[in-house]
Amino acid sequence: MAGVPLRARIFVAAVLALAVACAGPSEAEISRDRAVAIARQQITFQPDSTEAERTTLNGKPVWRVTFRGRLPGQPPGLFETAIVDVDRSNGEIVRIART
Repeated sequence: MAGVPLRARIFVAAVLALAVACAGPSEAEISRDRAVAIARQQITFQPDSTEAERTTLNGKPVWRVTFRGRLPGQPPGLFETAIVDVDRSNGEIVRIART
């Protein structure tokens, strides 16, 4: 860096340090498949359909996994729905809703 003024080198170093500080630690997000597997442990029926979408719950990033299906022997007009919110950063169950 010979020939580059000291002031310019200090400026570049400060900008790089600020960029690293602002980036902070990156949190890995669990995959859709992993979220579905975690959520599936919370249901007692075999789902006919499974949906998973990224969303937030109270400002927390979650996978909202929705299962629809019927219990064994359940009449055709009845069905089960379970919605399981899974924390995208650590895989913890945040909320479960059943109908």
